[in-house]
Amino acid sequence: MARTQAKLKRTDVARTEAFRGRVGRPPKALAGNIEERILDAARAVFLERGFDGASIDEIAERAPASKPTIYARYTGKAALFAAVVARSINDVMNLGSYTPVAGTAQEKLVGLAIAIVDRALKDSLGLLRVTIGEAYRFPDLSCQFHDVSRKRATHAVAVLLGETIGASATTARRTPSKASAVSAEIFIDLIVMPVIMRSLMGESERTIRRELPSFVRDRVKTFLALQPKV
Repeated sequence: MARTQAKLKRTDVARTEAFRGRVGRPPKALAGNIEERILDAARAVFLERGFDGASIDEIAERAPASKPTIYARYTGKAALFAAVVARSINDVMNLGSYTPVAGTAQEKLVGLAIAIVDRALKDSLGLLRVTIGEAYRFPDLSCQFHDVSRKRATHAVAVLLGETIGASATTARRTPSKASAVSAEIFIDLIVMPVIMRSLMGESERTIRRELPSFVRDRVKTFLALQPKV
């Protein structure tokens, strides 16, 4: 029995080493979506090791993809990090498929706020921490993370606010009004940002999620009280 287990272990090691030796030439099942594989691997490595600890070698191994394949797409680790950040912003702020919950305007806005916070907690806060940590080295990237995410969040929320408490869905989807954009900024600052800041400052996700529904309901009431045409 012991000999059999030892033989199996040696076989597993051999297979692993053989697979590592073929980095950049993945099996057919992995041949597609090379860009997604690289970005997924890079995101995981940056989150685990930070920018300094991450290496193109490890990213290439995890993808799997060859280093020349990665360098053909990105000039270096900084460019790859920027691409990971940009994709994270797109993913979190892609609210086009979000369907407002049924109910009153207040219930719809509570659902919207919780959906945005949920995406941020799941998908972007870890990367945001890394970006903040590297702000002294990549100030432009840090500013871009803030400016782009803010702009896209404002637009996405303005569209949904227009559909929920303002213009018709068709009009809102085309061009959110200035009033909707201002309301969206207030909505984000009053409801979403405080929760994100609590998480960034180290408060546990479990505590945040437990208190989230009541916090959001209270803040939505305040938000609606500020809206002149609701």
